[in-house]
Amino acid sequence: MSKLKFDAEFFKANRQRLIAQLPADLPIAVTANGLLQRGADTTYPFTQDANFWYLTGINDPDITLVIDQQREFLIVPIREGSRVTFDGQIDKRLLAKTSGVSDIINEASGWRRLDGLLARTKQVATLAPAPSFIEQYGLYANPARSRFVDRLKQHAGEELRLIDIRAQLAALRVVKQPVELEAIKQAIDITLGTLKEVLAKPYGTYNYEYQVEADISRGFRFRGASGHAFEPIVAGGSRACTMHYISNSAPLKTGEIVICDVGAEVNGYAADITRMLKTSKPTARQKDVFNAVKETQDYGLSLLGPGVHLRGYEAKVAKFAGLKLKQLGVTRDLKPESIREYFPHAASHFLGLNVHDVGDYTKPLQPGSVITLEPGIYLPEEGIGVRIEDDILITENGTEVLSSRLPARL
Repeated sequence: MSKLKFDAEFFKANRQRLIAQLPADLPIAVTANGLLQRGADTTYPFTQDANFWYLTGINDPDITLVIDQQREFLIVPIREGSRVTFDGQIDKRLLAKTSGVSDIINEASGWRRLDGLLARTKQVATLAPAPSFIEQYGLYANPARSRFVDRLKQHAGEELRLIDIRAQLAALRVVKQPVELEAIKQAIDITLGTLKEVLAKPYGTYNYEYQVEADISRGFRFRGASGHAFEPIVAGGSRACTMHYISNSAPLKTGEIVICDVGAEVNGYAADITRMLKTSKPTARQKDVFNAVKETQDYGLSLLGPGVHLRGYEAKVAKFAGLKLKQLGVTRDLKPESIREYFPHAASHFLGLNVHDVGDYTKPLQPGSVITLEPGIYLPEEGIGVRIEDDILITENGTEVLSSRLPARL
């Protein structure tokens, strides 16, 4: 795997592109993520806020980036005592080399300087925090942004005007630069090489889902990825009908087909690919369901290209899937609620620094965007779930299937 050049110039350019979208007198202040407790004094593996990384390249927690009229600095917390012993001291020289921000100051001095900016401008551009608990996904948000906003208001008063810059950063991130595309392609290549190795094993090699997951994890790391871009899904039989099944612990029965929805991570960029693993020769019914999904994917690909609106595209793909469900004898009509019972999720999402990356679904697709194409049909009463997923680059003239070198087969 070749070494990618995410150098300071990349992050400097990203900051300049953000500055160009905002009023000249508007200061910007963005925080890194914080560590999250796993239990007692141990933490979950640290994952940086994607927007903060996009602007700095820094993978340390609790650091703040401040930009004011072409002047920029980093505020770095002081580590003392046992924290230094166990976690090490923050290397300011490395922060400067990585980010291209040479002015790095400690927390007390940094907040005094930031206080002066806020007192002068009475406003600041930052990243609005998510709700502490996101009902739709049943998860708690990293509290770093919320804590940072609270601290800004404590320092500058409740009258401080906060300008949310998530939309501006999303617009920048959705169109991938060459080095970003190279990272995604490397993540895809690692994922495909690993899946090819796993899927080639003879029937009976795997007796449990976790054995499949273990080989995939090994393949990713052995090939140079930092690990998984998201929790892997290895789901056999009826368990494949749970979209985000991640326990990956059940025994595999002969005759089941297994969804392997996985993606390697390279330099923070994700792949997201789904292929089907067989435990024996598939049945005619399993093949029919697989072929219906593959035809739906082929139809979806025929619709994609620059200028396409994803909402309209999604409606067309769902209607086509409905026709396939009718042919399978699963539904009698093409009502949306009938289709969504067996074709429950969107066909595509954006891909990048997050596996479900930022992007505006109301705007036409642009060249340089990367999306997934992942139709699925799920028949829990028959113990069959099939999903086929590939990663698609939108080009000037159409599309490029980045994961085409491992065709989906059953």
